[in-house]
Amino acid sequence: MTDVHIGSAPLIGTLRKVGMGLLVAGLAGLAAVYALNGQERAVADYLIGFWYFAGISLTMVFFATLQYLARAGWSASIRRVAENYTGMVPFMALFLVPIVLNLLSEHHSIYEWSHASAAHDPILQTKAAYLNVPFFVVRMGIYCLLWIGMAWYIVGNSVKQDDAKDITPTRKNWKRSAPWILVYALTITFAAFDLLMSLEPHWFSTIWGVYSFAGHFVAALSIIAVTLVAFHNRGLLKGYIRDEHFHDMGKLMFAFSVFWAYIGFSQYFIIWYANIPEETIYYTHRMSGGWETFGIILIGLRFLLPFALLLRQDVKRRKNMLLVAAAVILSGHFIDIVWIVMPAVAKVINHEAPTVIFGWQEFTGVLFFAGVFLFFASQLFSKRRSVAINDPLLQESFEYHS
Repeated sequence: MTDVHIGSAPLIGTLRKVGMGLLVAGLAGLAAVYALNGQERAVADYLIGFWYFAGISLTMVFFATLQYLARAGWSASIRRVAENYTGMVPFMALFLVPIVLNLLSEHHSIYEWSHASAAHDPILQTKAAYLNVPFFVVRMGIYCLLWIGMAWYIVGNSVKQDDAKDITPTRKNWKRSAPWILVYALTITFAAFDLLMSLEPHWFSTIWGVYSFAGHFVAALSIIAVTLVAFHNRGLLKGYIRDEHFHDMGKLMFAFSVFWAYIGFSQYFIIWYANIPEETIYYTHRMSGGWETFGIILIGLRFLLPFALLLRQDVKRRKNMLLVAAAVILSGHFIDIVWIVMPAVAKVINHEAPTVIFGWQEFTGVLFFAGVFLFFASQLFSKRRSVAINDPLLQESFEYHS
């Protein structure tokens, strides 16, 4: 077994430097987008990056909570990797400030329901009790408080267990993981409604929350897999990371890529079959004007390629193949969020049927939040142990066979 304090490892230092570089580059890029293309596009690009990495960071907390709910022993030696990627969660409210400020900018808001013209739209008037700026801000505040509480409780108890004389911190997580899972399910669903689905305020989908969760979960699994491979290749956490863990991460990535495809197809098929104008408008905007190409790419990156790459059992133990599959999935997650956000924002900007708006600008928000995400992760890997060394189920992680 190697040392579980890896904060001084060169990899963690590199992670910190890369994070800072991406943060600065992304911030400069967002400023350039604001200056060259206006507030609407800059905020849309910011939203893409925020939803990508805020959702993954929060879902890392969910991953840890899920292990406690199931009392899973297989993941005891790698669970802390996910927990160390939760550094963005306490700062969610701060990162939401630009989105809220954009809402208050009536003529430049990317949310159509916040415009003065919404008062003359009968459909938006029926939703005005929910879709209004004060209530939106209140909801965001509630989500952030609950997310902070979830991370503080679950991850906090996990860290406390490292130095505890008994298993009281772990027992608390076993007892309280179920309600926290419910909190996550509700907040990620309503946050997806508020931040993304309300960009198309005349449209709605009751499966939207599950769709958003599936995308974030498989992306979070991919980042965990990449991290495990990086640690293993550099001799970090030797003995704690086993081939069985790579196999299980590959199985989960495969399963939830298929699950995402199932949810996405279910949403599309029901809307296509019913053929009701107020429901089909979402896909009408995304199957014309060049956006249909993104839809085709999305199917390949989020389903077909991961399915083909991870189908065979032996492949899931090949670390290089896991890296390729993770890169494909993470790229697909980016295309997915762009395909959700930009057609709606293009309509607001152009005041007509949305045509493709995509370029270097759409990478700026992702670069900025990738930097934030990696910087916070490097800080937590430096401060905390990278293995829950006193977890009562840790031995099971060494003994199980997948």
